[in-house]
Amino acid sequence: MPGMLGVWLASRRVGTLTNLPGDDNLFVFDDAYLDDDAPPVLSQSFIAAGGRPVRRIPRTHRVAPPFFANLLPEEDALLRAIIARQYALNRTRDFPFLRTLGADLPGAIVLHDESAGSEPVAPDQSALDEGERPLRFSLAGVQAKFSASVVAGRLTIPVTGLGGTWIAKLPTNAWPRLPENEHAVMSLAAAIGLDVPALGLFDLDAMDGLPRELPALRADEPRRAYAIARFDRADGGRVHAEDFNQIADQPPAEKYDHKTSSWIANVVATLCPNDDVDEFVRRLVFGVCVGNSDMHLKNWSLIYPNGRDARLAPLYDFVCTRRYFPNGELALTIGGERAFERIDRAALRAFAERAEISVKRALVVAGETVAAVRDTWPRIAERIDDAELVAAVERNFAQVPLMSGR
Repeated sequence: MPGMLGVWLASRRVGTLTNLPGDDNLFVFDDAYLDDDAPPVLSQSFIAAGGRPVRRIPRTHRVAPPFFANLLPEEDALLRAIIARQYALNRTRDFPFLRTLGADLPGAIVLHDESAGSEPVAPDQSALDEGERPLRFSLAGVQAKFSASVVAGRLTIPVTGLGGTWIAKLPTNAWPRLPENEHAVMSLAAAIGLDVPALGLFDLDAMDGLPRELPALRADEPRRAYAIARFDRADGGRVHAEDFNQIADQPPAEKYDHKTSSWIANVVATLCPNDDVDEFVRRLVFGVCVGNSDMHLKNWSLIYPNGRDARLAPLYDFVCTRRYFPNGELALTIGGERAFERIDRAALRAFAERAEISVKRALVVAGETVAAVRDTWPRIAERIDDAELVAAVERNFAQVPLMSGR
């Protein structure tokens, strides 16, 4: 059924997303937003070359325009499947999900149903188990994760299905000990001084409000959930944010395509303070050092603390993927290279030149990062009880030329 959603940034209405007959989706800015001399930023993808908001945004069929599509779990995500069951939605259409989850989307964006005669979205009660909590939040991506709160040292999905200031990620049989992997890598990142939110490991069996779809875990898979504080929820309010796939104006499935690490660095250098450029280089080098091949566009974000000025968002979603794919290559090229074994000072120099940032500064920051990783790793490694993860990280140390100063 066609419908209309008012698009808000916190308390500021900015436009309308309309589902038209034939399942086309059209986003249009309000005139008041277009005429504002200093409007809050919805997305860099909606800003024209002259710095003003674009006035014509192409309509899309079935899926939402890329900025909005990237707010949702991807089509094959467990969270999307659960919400589709609970609300009897077609999981291939974006508009019904945006209408259902519009009150609790990533960042500061809120969607209000303004369709004539619309009723509040309600779950399909026949699809719910006794006592099951209907989910009303959205988290982008594929991994099994939920917006949660930490209460008395336990993770809980809010009773209302809305809210939550942490993201809880669950274990999976496909990637052994993934929560511990991410916790170890992110703990190392925090220990060397990267900007990392609060994080922790929690008892999965003590987590309240989980839906029925969770797969049975192997007997040897620890029942732990990894959780990290949300950087888009602060002091009881919301901070607007967007990932780099939204900035690139690409559908979620293209998060590995068309762009490079240099492109991200150039955007950061263009929009953010110089300190954020250094921080990006540190994180990029850190990701290479620990064997994280999955640094795709959705795993980097900007935040807008005052609604207009961009900053590099805190670090998130870093794991040692080489624990599972020993020969895996980088999602995005660095200086034209994807192989970890080819990421050396020459590749970093090429990366910086293409990003139009200081080559000298990038090499200095890289050297400092490598030294910090080497000095700090033994202290982190002794607390890791996954011998295969420790071996994978240390194998990667030996394979990456940057780690030996080359």
